[in-house]
Amino acid sequence: MNDMVCCDLDKVMSLTEAMHAAATESRWDELATLEAERDPVLHAGTMRSTSETLETLKSIMLIDSLIRELVSAARDEVAVLWDESRRMQRAVAAYSQV
Repeated sequence: MNDMVCCDLDKVMSLTEAMHAAATESRWDELATLEAERDPVLHAGTMRSTSETLETLKSIMLIDSLIRELVSAARDEVAVLWDESRRMQRAVAAYSQV
């Protein structure tokens, strides 16, 4: 009898694609929710050693890389906006002291 539990890679791929869509549309809360849902599925059970499994994992890793690029770009954009906001606050504070 084979009691081996396999990871549901189709579900992992579906969640990964949904994560990419969320990141593409800057829906960051949804991205975090999907990632939290995907993580236990990805780590559940074992994976069959097949070429299909390998190709699916490669696709997941590629999409994850694209998601990281989108997150990094958004983080950099927010940092620039934060810096601009801080400069504006300092300018207003300096002006109000005059």
